[in-house]
Amino acid sequence: MLAALSLAAAARAQEFGQNQVRVRGFDWKVVSTAHFDLHYYEGSAPMVPFAAQSLERAYARLSRELHQEFDARRPFFLYAGVNDMQQSNIVEVGDGTGGVTEAFKNRFMVFHDGSKAWLETVIAHELTHVFQYQILLSGFWRSADILKLFVYPLWMMEGSAEHYSGDADETAGTVILRDAATSDTLIPLWKLEHFSHLKPHQVRLAYESGGEAVRFLETEYGRGMAEKLLRYFESRFDSGGVLHDLIGLDLFGFNRRWLEHVKERYARAVGEQRLQEPTAYGEALTAAHDDIPEFNTSPVFTPDGRSMAYLTTRYGHPPAVVLQDLRTGRVRKLMSHLPSIETVHLGNFDNKSRALAISPDGRELAFAGTKNHRDALYFQRVRGGRPRRVPLPGFMSAAQPCFSPDGRSVAFSGMRDAQTDIYLLDRESGKVRRLTDDPNDDQTPSFSPDGKSVVYSSEIETPGDPMPYQRRLYRVRLADGGVERLLELRGAARDPVHSPDGRKILFTLEADGTYDVHELDLASGRAARLTRSVGAAYTPAYAPSGELAFAALRRGSVHLYKGARARFGDEPPASAAVVAGGPPEVAASTVAARTGDPRPAVSPFGTDLFLPLFFYSSNGGFFWTSYWQGSDLLGNHQAQSLVSYGSGEGYLDYQTDYRYARFRPDLRAGVVGHLRNDAYDGSSGLTADQSAHAQYVGASYPFDRYDRIELLAASITERTAYQETALIERRESRLGSAALVRDTVRGRYLVETAGSRLRLGYVGAPRILGANSMHQSIAADAIRYVPAGAMSALVLRGFAVQNWGPDARQFELGGIGRVRGYGRSDVTDIGIRGALATAEWRMPIFGNLDYYMWYIFPDFYFKAVSLAVFSDAGAVADSEGQARRTGWGGIRHSAGFGLRLHTFILQLFPLVIHFDYAWPTTHRSSGIFYVYIGPLF
Repeated sequence: MLAALSLAAAARAQEFGQNQVRVRGFDWKVVSTAHFDLHYYEGSAPMVPFAAQSLERAYARLSRELHQEFDARRPFFLYAGVNDMQQSNIVEVGDGTGGVTEAFKNRFMVFHDGSKAWLETVIAHELTHVFQYQILLSGFWRSADILKLFVYPLWMMEGSAEHYSGDADETAGTVILRDAATSDTLIPLWKLEHFSHLKPHQVRLAYESGGEAVRFLETEYGRGMAEKLLRYFESRFDSGGVLHDLIGLDLFGFNRRWLEHVKERYARAVGEQRLQEPTAYGEALTAAHDDIPEFNTSPVFTPDGRSMAYLTTRYGHPPAVVLQDLRTGRVRKLMSHLPSIETVHLGNFDNKSRALAISPDGRELAFAGTKNHRDALYFQRVRGGRPRRVPLPGFMSAAQPCFSPDGRSVAFSGMRDAQTDIYLLDRESGKVRRLTDDPNDDQTPSFSPDGKSVVYSSEIETPGDPMPYQRRLYRVRLADGGVERLLELRGAARDPVHSPDGRKILFTLEADGTYDVHELDLASGRAARLTRSVGAAYTPAYAPSGELAFAALRRGSVHLYKGARARFGDEPPASAAVVAGGPPEVAASTVAARTGDPRPAVSPFGTDLFLPLFFYSSNGGFFWTSYWQGSDLLGNHQAQSLVSYGSGEGYLDYQTDYRYARFRPDLRAGVVGHLRNDAYDGSSGLTADQSAHAQYVGASYPFDRYDRIELLAASITERTAYQETALIERRESRLGSAALVRDTVRGRYLVETAGSRLRLGYVGAPRILGANSMHQSIAADAIRYVPAGAMSALVLRGFAVQNWGPDARQFELGGIGRVRGYGRSDVTDIGIRGALATAEWRMPIFGNLDYYMWYIFPDFYFKAVSLAVFSDAGAVADSEGQARRTGWGGIRHSAGFGLRLHTFILQLFPLVIHFDYAWPTTHRSSGIFYVYIGPLF
């Protein structure tokens, strides 16, 4: 009982898993608008006026379209950048998240990435979710309503948010849908109830598909149907039932009509606009290796033209830097999944920016990365080795480096004070010089071949245009800082790059449903459209051979292509004509100061969830269980409690946990315990009244995303009163533990295939403070995943434990998670010291099973079946002498095989069902069949 209770008390501390790191605190202040309490801090303060305006503008439109008003101001949190928002203690924010809305306290949050277009769009998207929650969670018992969020379809929830977010230019979504519709990779709506099961790079397609489905509902069945769809879910859960009542079709019927509409629409657009496959312009340099989507972007070439470096997600997240021999096609990893680089930037959801640069001599590559929420520039030698990190103090973010022609300087896009500008890093001195200073979002710098100027892309406001935020190409002179606009072309011009002779500039233009490569002649000012892409074209580059290279979206993946200039088009841009004559220079400016009456943020504590359950039966008596969860507004204080009581069986279980999450150390305290009346004691054969109570405090300090130290102190009291005798046993334990944990495990999809886990722990229970139990133990658990291609891996595990003291714990060798094929026993194969090793080969049998059991509730979505072949070995002993005496004869070994069934419940919760058969090879006995939920490692 002592071991079970102490483990329950420290459950959070005993897990593997990666960490959320907070390297800064937030001194929140509040300014109120008519409908929002806008929370901000020093870093995000410059964007408060714009955010307040965007909030109220979006509210006016959404309240009008949804016929809904707020009954109170809603709390909104504005972060200065993604690195800050990922440190939020309100909700946990992972990579690839642009905004979050939570239902407990109607809080929503976004980060500023430098672009006003981005900020305004994400605010409207998240605000739509706030309206949705007010409509759907309007019952008297909000906790029960919140549980309905698990069954509401995300194609409707996110699709409505996409529909109502008021995106003035939908090109980014259009190219994704057009690619999917013309390559038969659209995902049916009935497989988009939730998105957890989707493959990498499919989530954005799911968002856009939901938005397109809601827009189809409006255009096909009448204006206002999107609102009706939402309101029908107030009293319903099933998509099919809602759609049947709304339009007379079930989900499958509506999905068929929607698919027909989308495919017909985009097939017609491809024909009318004469859109082409990327192979029309060049040969493919990269290709798919399996059915998991991947992105390959930012091609750069060595001066001799023999090799190409680029960024790829082929090996998972974060992207790897690889070098490809263009003659043989051989790919060599230069930088892949280093613990010192937690994230490598490819661009946000709407574009894939040029994120990799090569030095003029071809010896070094430069890219931006993140470690502990601090961006830096990294320099990677092409011949190999670890990249060199150049920190950038004071910058909220940094991205898109570009070498100067002499290689002595690097231009990059950096954010300071919520403003993104172009900066110049002197590589020898480390000094940083600001090249632009304006409130616009300045990105993707490119040096001219003579080194005298830098061309970049900058966001501008275009009032009155259906596309209110666009991007233009600018040139800044290094000598005097003068800035000039290069051309006036409607749309979003991105990723400029100079031709070797400096006479032309390649760039991409996003506008009116197309995302294509264009070229600007600097002497004449003429811009020409080079591609007509079915999908989209990103990150163009000039190759040393005179050919052009680019990245293209097709069939859900982004691959690289290269072809002769003659294969590309040469026609006027589709969006608008070029204005000749040269526009005036752009003057430097600053962000407008915030106005209003700020005040310190207050953080009241309140209940988030309360879920009681009770019933009475004549046989079992009264049963009651309840779960409670509470937190404060800023997320600093979080608590939860679970209580269960059964009068018929005479038991009471309770657990309460408190967490203080404001600073980097994660602090916890709590109590846990249980009482049992008339319990049968298997060791003595007697009936007893049992109780156990523990109080604990703990701390976890993350060094980074992968490494942490855990500390725990607990006091445990156990009491057993035997009914047949007057004997009362009482055990008092004072427990302390410490552990170092490292977890770098990763996988592209469904399964872990690379990385390692390590846990080194110590537990001590001395006889202090009234304790009468004494024991100590040290343990080491190490796991290594060796990639074997796609979803296959060789998993190696080693575990060792040493216990000692008068009340030393016993280690059981057999069973699941130990040596399979041997049963767990308190008589044999048990000792105070032990070690085991496992080798397990995991490989997919049906890697893309994709079978959805929609006809039962809860539904199961079977995604894959994999085979495991394993070998376990281990030994235990009570002393070193016993271990020497038994020698090799004390080793237990088994071999076996098994199946892993990968499924999702409600398309949301992953579940892996294991079927293993193991037989002992060192003993003559039959094998053992196991069925369990996993994985265990």
